[in-house]
Amino acid sequence: MVTAIKEEFYKFNHERVSLYGLLFLLAVMAYGALTGKMNKIDLIYGYDAVEWIPIIIIAVASAFFAMEYTNNTIIMLLYKNSNRLRIYLAKFFIIFLYAIFLTIAAVLLTFLLSLVFIPGKYHWTAVIHGHSIIGDLLINMGATLLYCFFINGLSFMLIMLVKVNAIVICIGLFLGYIGSSISVALMEIFPSAINIIKWNPLSMIFISQQLTRSSLTATSHLSNIQLIIATVMYGIVFGTIGYFVFKHRRV
Repeated sequence: MVTAIKEEFYKFNHERVSLYGLLFLLAVMAYGALTGKMNKIDLIYGYDAVEWIPIIIIAVASAFFAMEYTNNTIIMLLYKNSNRLRIYLAKFFIIFLYAIFLTIAAVLLTFLLSLVFIPGKYHWTAVIHGHSIIGDLLINMGATLLYCFFINGLSFMLIMLVKVNAIVICIGLFLGYIGSSISVALMEIFPSAINIIKWNPLSMIFISQQLTRSSLTATSHLSNIQLIIATVMYGIVFGTIGYFVFKHRRV
Protein backbone atom coordinates (compact mmCIF):
# COMPACT_ATOMS: atom_id res chain seq x y z
CA MET A 1 0.00 0.00 0.00
CA VAL A 2 2.85 2.38 0.87
CA THR A 3 4.44 1.74 -2.53
CA ALA A 4 1.14 2.46 -4.30
CA ILE A 5 0.76 5.73 -2.40
CA LYS A 6 4.31 6.78 -3.30
CA GLU A 7 3.66 6.06 -6.99
CA GLU A 8 0.41 8.01 -6.97
CA PHE A 9 2.05 10.89 -5.12
CA TYR A 10 4.79 11.05 -7.75
CA LYS A 11 2.24 11.09 -10.60
CA PHE A 12 0.17 13.70 -8.81
CA ASN A 13 3.13 16.03 -8.46
CA HIS A 14 4.37 15.28 -11.96
CA GLU A 15 1.07 16.48 -13.44
CA ARG A 16 1.43 19.78 -11.48
CA VAL A 17 -2.24 19.71 -10.56
CA SER A 18 -1.31 20.50 -6.96
CA LEU A 19 0.37 23.74 -8.07
CA TYR A 20 -2.50 24.77 -10.34
CA GLY A 21 -5.04 24.13 -7.60
CA LEU A 22 -3.06 26.20 -5.11
CA LEU A 23 -2.63 29.09 -7.54
CA PHE A 24 -6.34 29.03 -8.33
CA LEU A 25 -7.17 29.07 -4.60
CA LEU A 26 -4.87 32.05 -4.08
CA ALA A 27 -6.52 33.88 -6.98
CA VAL A 28 -10.10 33.36 -5.81
CA MET A 29 -9.25 34.20 -2.20
CA ALA A 30 -7.49 37.40 -3.28
CA TYR A 31 -10.52 38.26 -5.40
CA GLY A 32 -12.78 37.57 -2.41
CA ALA A 33 -10.65 39.84 -0.24
CA LEU A 34 -10.70 42.66 -2.82
CA THR A 35 -14.44 42.48 -3.44
CA GLY A 36 -15.59 41.60 0.09
CA LYS A 37 -16.55 43.86 2.96
CA MET A 38 -13.46 42.92 4.97
CA ASN A 39 -15.55 41.96 7.99
CA LYS A 40 -15.59 39.01 10.36
CA ILE A 41 -17.63 36.90 7.94
CA ASP A 42 -14.94 37.21 5.28
CA LEU A 43 -12.33 36.07 7.79
CA ILE A 44 -14.10 33.05 9.26
CA TYR A 45 -14.89 31.69 5.80
CA GLY A 46 -11.36 32.27 4.56
CA TYR A 47 -12.36 34.78 1.87
CA ASP A 48 -14.68 32.21 0.23
CA ALA A 49 -12.14 29.38 0.52
CA VAL A 50 -14.82 27.15 2.09
CA GLU A 51 -16.74 27.33 -1.20
CA TRP A 52 -13.82 26.98 -3.59
CA ILE A 53 -11.77 24.21 -2.00
CA PRO A 54 -14.44 21.50 -2.61
CA ILE A 55 -14.78 22.65 -6.23
CA ILE A 56 -11.01 22.42 -6.70
CA ILE A 57 -11.04 18.95 -5.15
CA ILE A 58 -13.78 17.59 -7.40
CA ALA A 59 -11.97 18.94 -10.47
CA VAL A 60 -8.59 17.57 -9.40
CA ALA A 61 -9.94 14.21 -8.19
CA SER A 62 -11.85 13.49 -11.39
CA ALA A 63 -8.93 14.62 -13.58
CA PHE A 64 -6.47 12.53 -11.57
CA PHE A 65 -8.43 9.37 -12.32
CA ALA A 66 -9.59 10.32 -15.82
CA MET A 67 -6.04 10.91 -17.08
CA GLU A 68 -5.20 7.24 -16.48
CA TYR A 69 -7.75 6.27 -19.10
CA THR A 70 -7.09 9.23 -21.40
CA ASN A 71 -3.36 8.48 -21.57
CA ASN A 72 -3.92 4.70 -21.42
CA THR A 73 -1.56 4.54 -18.44
CA ILE A 74 -4.20 2.53 -16.58
CA ILE A 75 -3.05 -0.57 -18.51
CA MET A 76 0.52 -0.25 -17.23
CA LEU A 77 -0.75 0.63 -13.76
CA LEU A 78 -2.84 -2.54 -13.57
CA TYR A 79 0.02 -4.58 -15.00
CA LYS A 80 2.37 -3.39 -12.25
CA ASN A 81 -0.25 -3.73 -9.52
CA SER A 82 -3.23 -5.99 -10.14
CA ASN A 83 -4.81 -5.11 -6.79
CA ARG A 84 -7.41 -2.55 -7.85
CA LEU A 85 -8.46 -1.80 -4.28
CA ARG A 86 -4.92 -0.75 -3.43
CA ILE A 87 -4.76 1.51 -6.50
CA TYR A 88 -8.14 3.06 -5.71
CA LEU A 89 -7.38 3.67 -2.03
CA ALA A 90 -3.98 5.16 -2.89
CA LYS A 91 -5.57 7.67 -5.26
CA PHE A 92 -8.30 8.45 -2.71
CA PHE A 93 -5.69 9.01 0.00
CA ILE A 94 -3.58 11.32 -2.19
CA ILE A 95 -6.56 13.51 -3.08
CA PHE A 96 -7.69 13.74 0.54
CA LEU A 97 -4.12 14.59 1.54
CA TYR A 98 -4.25 17.38 -1.05
CA ALA A 99 -7.51 18.61 0.50
CA ILE A 100 -5.71 18.83 3.85
CA PHE A 101 -2.91 20.77 2.16
CA LEU A 102 -5.40 23.23 0.62
CA THR A 103 -7.23 23.83 3.91
CA ILE A 104 -3.95 24.58 5.69
CA ALA A 105 -2.93 26.84 2.80
CA ALA A 106 -6.30 28.61 3.00
CA VAL A 107 -5.81 29.36 6.71
CA LEU A 108 -2.33 30.76 6.07
CA LEU A 109 -3.55 32.78 3.07
CA THR A 110 -6.39 34.19 5.18
CA PHE A 111 -3.84 35.48 7.70
CA LEU A 112 -1.65 36.86 4.91
CA LEU A 113 -4.48 38.62 3.05
CA SER A 114 -5.79 40.10 6.29
CA LEU A 115 -2.32 41.38 7.12
CA VAL A 116 -2.08 43.01 3.69
CA PHE A 117 -5.58 44.48 3.34
CA ILE A 118 -6.83 45.07 6.92
CA PRO A 119 -3.77 45.11 9.20
CA GLY A 120 -4.75 45.41 12.85
CA LYS A 121 -8.49 45.76 12.17
CA TYR A 122 -9.40 42.56 14.00
CA HIS A 123 -7.79 40.63 16.81
CA TRP A 124 -7.94 36.94 15.93
CA THR A 125 -8.61 35.91 19.51
CA ALA A 126 -11.35 38.51 19.98
CA VAL A 127 -14.67 36.96 20.96
CA ILE A 128 -17.63 38.10 18.86
CA HIS A 129 -21.09 36.65 19.53
CA GLY A 130 -19.55 34.02 21.77
CA HIS A 131 -16.90 32.83 19.31
CA SER A 132 -13.34 33.89 18.54
CA ILE A 133 -12.52 34.73 14.93
CA ILE A 134 -9.67 32.24 14.72
CA GLY A 135 -11.82 29.56 16.38
CA ASP A 136 -14.59 29.98 13.81
CA LEU A 137 -12.07 30.02 10.94
CA LEU A 138 -10.49 26.74 12.06
CA ILE A 139 -13.87 25.08 12.64
CA ASN A 140 -15.10 26.12 9.19
CA MET A 141 -11.92 24.86 7.56
CA GLY A 142 -12.19 21.58 9.45
CA ALA A 143 -15.79 21.26 8.29
CA THR A 144 -14.71 22.02 4.72
CA LEU A 145 -12.19 19.20 4.99
CA LEU A 146 -15.00 16.81 5.99
CA TYR A 147 -17.02 18.01 3.01
CA CYS A 148 -13.98 17.34 0.81
CA PHE A 149 -14.07 13.72 1.99
CA PHE A 150 -17.67 13.59 0.73
CA ILE A 151 -16.66 15.33 -2.52
CA ASN A 152 -13.74 12.95 -3.00
CA GLY A 153 -16.01 9.91 -2.80
CA LEU A 154 -18.58 11.58 -5.05
CA SER A 155 -16.08 12.58 -7.74
CA PHE A 156 -14.48 9.12 -7.85
CA MET A 157 -17.91 7.54 -8.22
CA LEU A 158 -18.98 9.98 -10.93
CA ILE A 159 -15.81 9.67 -13.02
CA MET A 160 -16.25 5.90 -12.97
CA LEU A 161 -19.91 6.15 -13.98
CA VAL A 162 -19.99 8.95 -16.57
CA LYS A 163 -16.31 8.73 -17.63
CA VAL A 164 -16.29 12.39 -18.72
CA ASN A 165 -14.23 14.80 -16.62
CA ALA A 166 -16.11 17.91 -17.79
CA ILE A 167 -19.44 16.48 -16.64
CA VAL A 168 -18.04 15.68 -13.20
CA ILE A 169 -16.73 19.24 -12.85
CA CYS A 170 -20.12 20.65 -13.92
CA ILE A 171 -21.80 18.54 -11.25
CA GLY A 172 -19.32 19.91 -8.72
CA LEU A 173 -20.16 23.49 -9.71
CA PHE A 174 -23.85 22.63 -9.52
CA LEU A 175 -23.44 21.31 -5.97
CA GLY A 176 -21.41 24.33 -4.96
CA TYR A 177 -23.79 26.99 -6.21
CA ILE A 178 -27.37 25.72 -6.22
CA GLY A 179 -27.29 22.32 -4.53
CA SER A 180 -28.30 23.64 -1.12
CA SER A 181 -31.03 25.83 -2.67
CA ILE A 182 -32.59 22.78 -4.33
CA SER A 183 -32.44 20.85 -1.06
CA VAL A 184 -34.19 23.68 0.79
CA ALA A 185 -36.76 24.04 -2.00
CA LEU A 186 -37.61 20.34 -1.83
CA MET A 187 -38.18 20.56 1.92
CA GLU A 188 -40.43 23.60 1.45
CA ILE A 189 -42.43 21.93 -1.32
CA PHE A 190 -42.86 18.66 0.60
CA PRO A 191 -42.93 19.70 4.28
CA SER A 192 -44.49 16.39 5.33
CA ALA A 193 -41.42 14.55 4.05
CA ILE A 194 -38.77 16.79 5.64
CA ASN A 195 -37.55 14.01 7.92
CA ILE A 196 -36.60 12.02 4.83
CA ILE A 197 -35.59 14.78 2.41
CA LYS A 198 -33.24 16.43 4.90
CA TRP A 199 -30.87 13.45 4.52
CA ASN A 200 -30.38 13.96 0.77
CA PRO A 201 -26.77 14.44 -0.41
CA LEU A 202 -27.38 18.05 -1.47
CA SER A 203 -27.80 19.01 2.19
CA MET A 204 -24.23 18.01 3.01
CA ILE A 205 -22.89 21.33 1.73
CA PHE A 206 -24.31 22.99 4.87
CA ILE A 207 -21.49 21.46 6.89
CA SER A 208 -18.99 24.04 5.64
CA GLN A 209 -20.89 26.84 7.40
CA GLN A 210 -23.40 25.38 9.86
CA LEU A 211 -20.91 24.42 12.59
CA THR A 212 -20.31 28.11 13.32
CA ARG A 213 -23.78 29.35 12.35
CA SER A 214 -26.35 27.59 14.50
CA SER A 215 -29.14 29.43 12.66
CA LEU A 216 -28.56 27.17 9.64
CA THR A 217 -29.85 24.21 11.63
CA ALA A 218 -33.35 25.50 10.96
CA THR A 219 -32.59 25.45 7.23
CA SER A 220 -30.86 22.08 6.94
CA HIS A 221 -33.06 20.46 9.63
CA LEU A 222 -30.00 18.49 10.68
CA SER A 223 -28.05 18.89 13.90
CA ASN A 224 -24.29 19.38 13.69
CA ILE A 225 -23.55 15.79 14.71
CA GLN A 226 -26.12 14.44 12.22
CA LEU A 227 -24.58 16.53 9.46
CA ILE A 228 -21.05 15.36 10.30
CA ILE A 229 -22.04 11.68 10.38
CA ALA A 230 -24.11 11.92 7.18
CA THR A 231 -21.30 13.69 5.32
CA VAL A 232 -18.75 11.02 6.24
CA MET A 233 -21.18 8.17 5.51
CA TYR A 234 -22.08 9.56 2.08
CA GLY A 235 -18.37 9.91 1.30
CA ILE A 236 -17.83 6.24 2.22
CA VAL A 237 -20.89 5.05 0.28
CA PHE A 238 -20.04 7.04 -2.86
CA GLY A 239 -16.40 6.01 -2.66
CA THR A 240 -17.40 2.35 -2.28
CA ILE A 241 -19.71 2.51 -5.29
CA GLY A 242 -16.90 4.12 -7.28
CA TYR A 243 -14.55 1.30 -6.31
CA PHE A 244 -16.93 -1.46 -7.41
CA VAL A 245 -17.43 0.27 -10.77
CA PHE A 246 -13.64 0.65 -11.10
CA LYS A 247 -13.14 -2.98 -10.13
CA HIS A 248 -15.36 -4.21 -12.96
CA ARG A 249 -14.52 -1.54 -15.52
CA ARG A 250 -12.81 -2.86 -18.63
CA VAL A 251 -9.63 -1.11 -19.79
